Amino acid sequence: MGHDHSHQHKKVNNILLAFSLNASFAVIEFFGGIFTNSVAIMSDALHDFGDSLALLFSYFADKLSRREANQKYTFGYKRFSLVSALLNGTILLVGSVFVIKEAIERLDSPEVVKPEGMLYLAILGIAVNSFAAYRLSKDEGLNVKMLMYHLLEDLLGWAAVLVVSVILLFKPWYVLDSVLSILISLIILRGVLKNLLKVGKIFVQHFPEEIQREQLLKQIKSCDGVKDVHYLQGWSLDESTFNVTLHVVVDGSMRMIDADKLRKNVEGFLKEAKISMWTIQLESEGHE
Repeated sequence: MGHDHSHQHKKVNNILLAFSLNASFAVIEFFGGIFTNSVAIMSDALHDFGDSLALLFSYFADKLSRREANQKYTFGYKRFSLVSALLNGTILLVGSVFVIKEAIERLDSPEVVKPEGMLYLAILGIAVNSFAAYRLSKDEGLNVKMLMYHLLEDLLGWAAVLVVSVILLFKPWYVLDSVLSILISLIILRGVLKNLLKVGKIFVQHFPEEIQREQLLKQIKSCDGVKDVHYLQGWSLDESTFNVTLHVVVDGSMRMIDADKLRKNVEGFLKEAKISMWTIQLESEGHE
């Protein structure tokens, strides 16, 4: 099967660009938090440093996942991108919980901050994260989705900082910062948990939900000469590479030329189902 190497190269470059932007802005954000006396911005700076590490790991994991199969990794390196997605999701999960914890603690004792400095940092943060998110939006995969959630969390966070900073220019309602941080983190957590569940299902060899199992069985059983189909097993290497194995029961008197024709028909159904690799075992009736 063919591979779009130019697309994969752009994908890796987009991840590296997102890392460079995120890491650089985390440094600016750290000193900006000190200047504005904003604990929220300081916390977000630490969160961005964690995001940067996740992005850097994703860069190397994505390059590794493009390697061809060999004698040691006979199925290839595709699952390394899933390891990266799992790591990114875990970092984001822990980071979001930390932000919620900090925000809840600040509900009782909101601190005075400098709204002007927050406003300028918010505008810069929105610009940086929007550009990085735009570049990554051109790519696909669970790993990239996790990275998008990182950037989306930051983008929504800075949008909240922008709104709060404008309000604080006129009203000393510092508690709004904590309230918005909690709401945004909960929204992000919902998406992260959904993708972590999908990654977990792939690792535990869950039958791919993208494959219509009953429809596939019905199609194969409709072929001339097929008596039954059993041991249909399926798993995923990543979010788009599906494998199956199955046993097809046929009449014991079937000729080899007819068996080959039947195998071709079954392979056609598997290809239509977007299955990448398969193992088909033909066996006669009464075979144990």
